[in-house]
Amino acid sequence: MKIALKSFQEDSVEELLKELSNAKREVREEGLQAVVLSSPTGSGKTVITASLLESILEGTDEIPAERDAVFLWFSDQPELNEQSRMKIMDCSDRLRENDIVMIGPDFDQETFDGGKLYFINAQKLGRDKLLTTKGDHRNYTIWETIQNSSEFFKDKLYLIIDEAHRGMNRTSHDENFSRTIVQKLILGDQELGVKPIGMVIGVSATPDRFLRLLHGTQQRPNRRIPRVVEIDPEYVRTSGLLKDKIVLFHPENDQYSDWTLLSAATRQLVMMRNEWNKYTSTQGFNEIHPAMVIQVEDRSDSSITKTNLELVISTIESEYGTIQEEEIAHCFEEDVDVIVSNKRIRKIEPSKIQEQKNIKFILFKMSLTTGWDCPRAEVMMSFRKAQDHTLIAQLIGRMVRTPLARRIEAHELLNSVSLYLPYYDTDGLRKVIEYLKNDPDFVPPTNVENGNYQVILHRRNELEHVFKVLEELPNYTIEKNRKTSNVRRLIKLSRLLTSFHQIDIEALDESKKLIINTLFNEKEKLKATDKEFAVKVSEADEIVINPITVEQGIWRELPGEPLRIKLSEPNIGELFNRCGKRLGEGLHLDYWATYYDKQNPNVSKLELFLTLQQKEVYEVLENVCKVRIDHLFDTHKLAIKGLPTSELEKYNAIRGQSKLPEQEAFIAPTQILFFGDIKQSEFESFDKHLYITESGDFPAKLNGWEKPTIETEISREEVVGWLRNFDRKTWSFSIPYEDSGQIKPMYPDFLVIRQLGEEFIVDILEPHRDDLDDNWRKAAGLAKFADKHWNSFGRIELIRKTGTRLKRLNFNDDNTRDRVAGVTSNDQLDTLFDILST
Repeated sequence: MKIALKSFQEDSVEELLKELSNAKREVREEGLQAVVLSSPTGSGKTVITASLLESILEGTDEIPAERDAVFLWFSDQPELNEQSRMKIMDCSDRLRENDIVMIGPDFDQETFDGGKLYFINAQKLGRDKLLTTKGDHRNYTIWETIQNSSEFFKDKLYLIIDEAHRGMNRTSHDENFSRTIVQKLILGDQELGVKPIGMVIGVSATPDRFLRLLHGTQQRPNRRIPRVVEIDPEYVRTSGLLKDKIVLFHPENDQYSDWTLLSAATRQLVMMRNEWNKYTSTQGFNEIHPAMVIQVEDRSDSSITKTNLELVISTIESEYGTIQEEEIAHCFEEDVDVIVSNKRIRKIEPSKIQEQKNIKFILFKMSLTTGWDCPRAEVMMSFRKAQDHTLIAQLIGRMVRTPLARRIEAHELLNSVSLYLPYYDTDGLRKVIEYLKNDPDFVPPTNVENGNYQVILHRRNELEHVFKVLEELPNYTIEKNRKTSNVRRLIKLSRLLTSFHQIDIEALDESKKLIINTLFNEKEKLKATDKEFAVKVSEADEIVINPITVEQGIWRELPGEPLRIKLSEPNIGELFNRCGKRLGEGLHLDYWATYYDKQNPNVSKLELFLTLQQKEVYEVLENVCKVRIDHLFDTHKLAIKGLPTSELEKYNAIRGQSKLPEQEAFIAPTQILFFGDIKQSEFESFDKHLYITESGDFPAKLNGWEKPTIETEISREEVVGWLRNFDRKTWSFSIPYEDSGQIKPMYPDFLVIRQLGEEFIVDILEPHRDDLDDNWRKAAGLAKFADKHWNSFGRIELIRKTGTRLKRLNFNDDNTRDRVAGVTSNDQLDTLFDILST
């Protein structure tokens, strides 16, 4: 692939390959199988499918290479096919332009060609179309081509049904739905002489109707077994492909009018523009050019829209400044320029908005729902009435893709998108929110917040030196992300140090040399200790191999009998390609180039494969690479720390791919967003916080043990600032702890900064209630963290409130720390509070 897949996408490809491997055995025995990818909107289902096709063509541990496989991609509309074709060409380095065929009216072949991807849509398969009727210039109908290909390629013909929820409705009182095009492909059609295609891959956000169709055929002769691979929406949400939040603003108690909300929306756009400009300039990126889309009402008898466009323009300009003609366009169905206040507003196709960066304001009515994605659209304002909540939810659902296809580190505002709805009351807003949360066909899985309660906290400028102290702290990010082998982590780290940042020019070559030499040495040991090894390499006609794979850096034996592989040149080539899949980063080619034997070029290929079949060898290699990773991080920690935050995140990502949590740099956020009605009495203002509102205060709702803890700290003269460590934010300071074999994050409530002379010291304070089931587990995790990092902090305390007294366990004390690290129940922790607290 030309692009790096997100962790959940790689996991999905692996799961699909497992299901396909099992399904293909059934198809070879004349069975019917369906593998269904349930992929939420915005998860990159086309990218996942493209990677799956590459894996089928090139081969993996699960499926031998099928270079003659045929893929028939079916969707409802030619526009969807074209979008998929373009995405695949952009992301795949295996499927090139001449490997992809858009089936047109002149297509006439007995079978499809192996190794190619064909696109077709329902319209082209209708009875009245040229493709389905024989004539003087047609030898085969498309249905004959499909049937012939199915008989010839068998399990190597894959029918891919894109958006598998479409056209699948099968009801008792409407039989003609069972004879739709897609059903003919799945169920067969005796009249056309078409049998069901054996292998079907369904790709959809919500494949329920597709599955119902399959279940409805369970008693028929063409019974088909569905195998479903589901992507957890939470993985998509945390991957960075989508904005973290959709923030909705609406009138409350008739407080706002449409024009005041339009002014607010424009101010939001200006703020987003300024924040993006600051971010891109510090990171050395090209500008993002955020845009605002404005949905106006339908036309009247005398005007192109009932909305007063002159007032729209003047209201925007009062906040933004003069709008240049190239900065505004419309997507009305009327194919004309619109003149407003002597300003020409040109017509533009929705698909061109994203690339025309000079456009900052887009006017539209109803025409932006199909085939439109604009990641730089950061703000939307709608003049539509409350009955249009479904359409509005679908529109905002297409604005939540992130401009850089990743989360912006420590910058909550840039990870949100804003929607202003002046004609929606609380009930109308509730309907929009329900639709946003419950329509996976159109709306990606993103959190929705009420913008009326949004609070933005900014850094206190006079304490910039304190933020530098925070960024020295050891931190751990524990996410549900994909883990990977130390071999791959080492090469990624070395490439960053050498090729991207020129921190260590020799790192990449030296790391490759280490890996290749380790493999060679382990191979020599095998030759010396295993008499069969040399025989397999030089004398055997075939070898027997056990089915194994490496998933997320972990060795795993696959079910099934050992395989006998004849040692023909093509088979050795395929085994060698498996080495490449297992090692990654082209290391198999580096090994072959290093130990290439001109007289027998296949020897080193086969030796490498047999060496990598040994679990002990893999474990040695992993350990060697882990030592090297730690050495490189330690040697270059100052240089890495000095990089822009976007580049630092690349190193943190490598840390996060470790099978066990690794220390990384804490990145203090640029600003903090939270949502709450701060006018209510539960919120109080607290002094000395590092982040404050524009009015200079920090509003917070603290519980009965948090409040006395932090008030005690604020009253100390040496305390210069403190941070409320919000739970589960992407920037939150977190500490690992173990719970039932899983590593989870805990978030200490407060980081307190004290000044002693010229030195700044950070304390960790964790006040907590005493009745939670996981108290002892978190306490043990904090104690283990303190044992490793005590010299990076001042106090590390676990705190309880008993009556009016705060009881503290001091984790700087060796005895306290050791005893808490060993607790196995809340009762034991309670006892330690009784005898050791101060």
